[in-house]
Amino acid sequence: MVPLHIVFLATVVLTAASGLAATCIVVFGDTRRNEGQRAVAEKFAQIAVIGAAAVTSLLAVSI
Repeated sequence: MVPLHIVFLATVVLTAASGLAATCIVVFGDTRRNEGQRAVAEKFAQIAVIGAAAVTSLLAVSI
């Protein structure tokens, strides 16, 4: 079985990477005119929110 701290670390890294990617797309891209960039940024933001919920639940389980 995989240790909980490895699962937690992977979840935190993926959450942070998704949030950073969404932020970079919005800041540096032209999301007002480009529907594709907007859709990708929204999906990355959704992944970051779900990841934050997963981190919270992992913290609750480990306590």
